Amino acid sequence: MFKSFRSLLVTLTLCFALLLTWWVQTTAYDWSMTRMKEQGEDRLLDTIIGLRGVIDSYKYLPFLISQNKDVQELLLYPVLDKGAEVSRFLEQMNLVSGATALMVLDLDGRALSYSRWREEQSFFLESHADTPYFVQARNGEQGVYVDKSSNGHENSIYLSAPIYDSSRFMGVAVVRIDLSQLQNKLSQLEDFLLSTPEGQIILASNESWLHRPLSELMQESQLSHLADGSELTLNTLNDGRRMLYQSVVLPDLGWRVAVVSNIVPVLRTRNTAAFVSLVACIALGLLLLYMRERHLKNISRQETRDALETSEQQQRDIINNAHVGMIALDAAGKIRFINPMASQQFGVGGERILGFAIQQLIAGDEASFGPLQRTLSRLGGSGFAPLTAHEAVGKRADGSLFPMLISVKQMVAQADMRYLVTVIDITKRKRLERALQQANDQLEHKVLERTRALEEAQQELVQAEKMAALGRMSSAVVHELNQPLTAMRTYLAICRHLLGEEQAMLSENLELIDDLTQRMALITQQLKTFAFKKPDSLVAVNPGSALDQSLVLFRDRIAQDGIELHLDDVDPALRVLGDNARLEQVFVNLIKNACDAMNQQQEDKQLNISIAADPQHPESKVRISVADSLSQPENT
Repeated sequence: MFKSFRSLLVTLTLCFALLLTWWVQTTAYDWSMTRMKEQGEDRLLDTIIGLRGVIDSYKYLPFLISQNKDVQELLLYPVLDKGAEVSRFLEQMNLVSGATALMVLDLDGRALSYSRWREEQSFFLESHADTPYFVQARNGEQGVYVDKSSNGHENSIYLSAPIYDSSRFMGVAVVRIDLSQLQNKLSQLEDFLLSTPEGQIILASNESWLHRPLSELMQESQLSHLADGSELTLNTLNDGRRMLYQSVVLPDLGWRVAVVSNIVPVLRTRNTAAFVSLVACIALGLLLLYMRERHLKNISRQETRDALETSEQQQRDIINNAHVGMIALDAAGKIRFINPMASQQFGVGGERILGFAIQQLIAGDEASFGPLQRTLSRLGGSGFAPLTAHEAVGKRADGSLFPMLISVKQMVAQADMRYLVTVIDITKRKRLERALQQANDQLEHKVLERTRALEEAQQELVQAEKMAALGRMSSAVVHELNQPLTAMRTYLAICRHLLGEEQAMLSENLELIDDLTQRMALITQQLKTFAFKKPDSLVAVNPGSALDQSLVLFRDRIAQDGIELHLDDVDPALRVLGDNARLEQVFVNLIKNACDAMNQQQEDKQLNISIAADPQHPESKVRISVADSLSQPENT
C-alpha cells in the first residue's frame, strides 16, 4: 500500500513539474513572439514606405519627357533629325535625376533618342514593341514593369508614359532604373526582401539572397499559433536559421514585400524561462528518481534476461525449421554447427560432422580452386570477402552429388562460430532448366523448317503469278506476231514474182523479212525472260541494253500514236546491280504508263528517256528518267 502511494506521489510531482515548465515556456514564447510580430509589422510598413518613396522619386520623369517640346517635334517630324539633340537632353536629364537610362520610343517601339547613346549605339537597333512597359503606355497607362533580363543589363524597373499630340498617340517615354540603385537607397532597412509574383528575389538587405528563388531561400515553412489566436509563419533559411516571415503584396506592382526576424532571441527567452522553472523541480525530481532507481534497475535486469532467453529460443527454432541448409564455421573453416536441413541435404549426422572441414562437403573443381575455394581460404584473415549465391556441387555422405547454391558470410563473433554458410539444393531447378533448353532447341528446329517451307512456297507463288501474267500478255503478243507474219507472207509473194526480175528489189525484200524475223525473236525472248524464275543473286546489268529490248515492244505503238521519242546516249560501260528481266519489266511499265497518259493528247506528244550516273553519287547510283509531255519525270 505504501509503495503504491509513493509511486502515485512521484508521478503527480513529475506531472506538476512538467506542466509548470510547459506553461512557463509557452507564456514566455507567446509574449516574445507577440512583441517580435509587432516590431516586424512596423519594419514591414517602413520598408513599403521607403520602397514607394524611392520609386515615386522617379515617376515624374516619363511625364516630364513626354511634355518636352523637342521630344514632341522629334516624333511629329522625324525628317528634322533631332534625335541627337534629344539624346543630349536626355543625357543631361539622366545625370540630374540619377536614373539609369532615359529613352524615347516611336510607334513601332524603336528608340529615337537614348541617354546612353555614347556607350550603346546598338540600342537603337532593338525593338521594344512587345515589352510590357511599351504596351502599357500604348494603352494609355503609366507603366511600371520589372525586367529580369533587361537585354543584357542588370535587373531593372521600367517606368513609362505615353506621348500624345492632342489625342493622337505618338510614342512612349521610358525611364530605366537598375535595381542596384534601389538596393543602395534602401540599404538602411534591415532584413527585408522584395520578390516577384514568380517567387524571384529582386531586392534584399542581404546581397546573398538576391536573384534566387524564394523557395530556395526558405527551405521549410510552418505555421505557429499564439495564445491570442494569431497565426505566424516560421521559415528555416538555407543556412539553418529560423526566421519569422511577414509579407504583404503590393497590388499595383504585384510585388511581395517581406521582412524576416530571427527568432533565436525568442527561443532563448523561452528556453531560459523553461530552464528556470525546470531547475526548481530538479531537486525533487532527482530525489524521486533516486528512490525508484534501484527498483527499476532490478526490474530491467530481469526483463533483459527473460528477453535474451526468449530471443535465443526463437533463433534456435528458426534455424532448425529453416528450409535452407545452415552451417556455422570457425576461423579455420571447421564445422561448429549444422541445422537439420543441411544434415538432410548432405546425408550426414549433425553430431558426427562437427569438427570436419567444410571442403569435405564440396565436390568438383570448387574443392581445389575457384571463387568458393578463394573465399574459404581467406577465412579468419583480413582479405575475406563474402560470397553470395554461388553455384557449386555438393557431395553427400554416400558419394552422390547434387547442384547447390552456396553463400558464405561473416557473423558477429559468437564464441567459436564466426562464419555462416547457407546451402540451397537446386536439383529440381537444374532439371527444369535442361527440359526447357531441350524444348527451346526443338522449337528452333521447327521454326527453321517452317521458315524454309514458307520461302519455297513464296517462290512458287511468285512464279505462278508470273505465269498468270504471261497468259494475260498472250493476246498482245499474238497481235504483235500477226503483223510480222502477214508482212512476211506479202514479201515472200513479191519475192516469187521477182525471181526472174530485178535482183536488187529481191535483196531488199529479203532484208525486210530478216528484220521481221528478228522482231518476232525479240518478242518471244521477252516472254521467255519473263517466264524465268528470279536468280538467286544479283548481277551487273547494262541498263541501256534492257531499255533497247523494252522499246522493241512499243515501236509500232510509238509510230501509230505519233509520239516523238527522245533517247539520250547511254554510256556502254554503265552497269547496275540487279535482275535484267525485272529491269526490263520496270522499263515496260514506265513506258506504257507514259504512252497511256499521252493517249488523249492531240499533238506534241514527246517521250524523253535518259540513263546516266547520279550527279550527287556518280560512283554508287544511276539515275533513270522517263518523262512524257504531260507529267514530271519519274526518277528511279
